[in-house]
Amino acid sequence: TELIPEDNEGKVLRVRMVMKEGVNFFNPVYLFDEGSTISWIPCGRKLTCSYPGIKFFYGPDIYYDNEVSVLEMDGQFDRLEELIYVESHLSNISTKFYGEVTQQMLKHADFPGSNNGTGLFQTIVGLKIRDVYEQLISQTTRGFLGSS
Repeated sequence: TELIPEDNEGKVLRVRMVMKEGVNFFNPVYLFDEGSTISWIPCGRKLTCSYPGIKFFYGPDIYYDNEVSVLEMDGQFDRLEELIYVESHLSNISTKFYGEVTQQMLKHADFPGSNNGTGLFQTIVGLKIRDVYEQLISQTTRGFLGSS
């Protein structure tokens, strides 16, 4: 974490999701404004945060000579049901309905990492995989049906 100066215990995690730009069938997740650099501390009236709080970061970067978008979460959720507030500020998360990320997180609230960025990003990655799969199947089906 970067939220606690000189933290050596590692109980609060800072987790980064690095997403390559320009990949077929894949649109990177973004926070507020695609391509911008955003630092956001959502704690306050709509999100309960005990010490040390939660901080999100989003922005472009270069990773192994590739253009990427980075979404980062530092801290942990006190109340998973309030994740809907964060979810509403994320775009390209490949949900089929409003609140799907929050629903999935609540369904697996007892899993390790469910209250921090590891669980959040694993959930989003699962939705992105589903989305890519459905796009590939759709394209394959269209190609197959169009060839007859």
